Amino acid sequence: MVAAPGRPGPAARWLVTPDRLVGIGRTPARAVLAGLLGAVLAAAVFVPSAGTPPEFLHDAIVATLRHGGDYYDAARELLRTEPDARAARALPSTLAVVAAVLPAWGLTALVAAALTLLLWIGGLRLGALLARSAGALLVVSLLGFGIVATAALWLVAPHAAAAALLSAIALVARARGRVTAAVSVACAAALIDPAALVTLAAMGALAVLDGDRREPLLWLVGLGVAALAFALHLHALGATHTPAAPLIPDGALARLLGAAFPDVPAAIAAPLLLLAGFGWATVADPLGPRVLAVLIAGVALDGVLGWRSATLAVPLVAPGLALTPAALATLARAALDRRRITVTRVTR
Repeated sequence: MVAAPGRPGPAARWLVTPDRLVGIGRTPARAVLAGLLGAVLAAAVFVPSAGTPPEFLHDAIVATLRHGGDYYDAARELLRTEPDARAARALPSTLAVVAAVLPAWGLTALVAAALTLLLWIGGLRLGALLARSAGALLVVSLLGFGIVATAALWLVAPHAAAAALLSAIALVARARGRVTAAVSVACAAALIDPAALVTLAAMGALAVLDGDRREPLLWLVGLGVAALAFALHLHALGATHTPAAPLIPDGALARLLGAAFPDVPAAIAAPLLLLAGFGWATVADPLGPRVLAVLIAGVALDGVLGWRSATLAVPLVAPGLALTPAALATLARAALDRRRITVTRVTR
């Protein structure tokens, strides 16, 4: 007996639920494999990697607040000499006020608690996608790598790291019974860094596509609250004379690579990013398209209104690599399928 193309056998069960490519024909499977191979090679050769621009103003503003200064007065003064003023102008006072009120160890403990929470709920959520204990261990290990990358991002760009961390928590926490909590966490991310408005919009759009009636309204409320807070921040900041052109060049994809795979050469990081995205795209779970949507929208909308949204999906990029083997195995089985048709003549 010969299995149908793309149908997983007992030894190939890597995911709890078969991936989206199950049932693909031989010719489409070969085309997808050829396209994926070409994209991986092109990414390794042509896609660069870059570090995330430091948030120079954050420490200076926090020090001003601790000495009784006003956030907006300090921001207006410092923005005149800020190399990346357009991005710095988009950051509201939320994180600076919290950092000024708490001692240094208190903020560090708060970030460590959030990272631990992501490891816990993310490990439970992602581990449930894998059918084998080896797969669950792999995806949790890769999540740990993503959390380490987020912690490294915090040291350079605290707002971007906080937005990425809270967005990841919202993504893995979202479920039928926990939508309100996910919306609240994503809204908190946008109050710290308005770039997380991309997370709220992406989650709301996919909720609409799912056909749910209540969930899109919740995401719309969160988006409205965060957008209003951003508008009030820009109004309070007012017109500010900033440098004519940013001294830090834009490169959303390069910055995503540098943040998601720190200290990994671009020739390796770019193919890994592509394969991770492929894994999220093919997994048959509602989490997959949501992570992919935040990943793509973050890169596409980076720079809009000064947002640095490219790094929003940093904690969940690496775990996508644990989902890729199932899709590649499905494609390989379908591409190599050589079913024979046996004709049996029956004489009556």
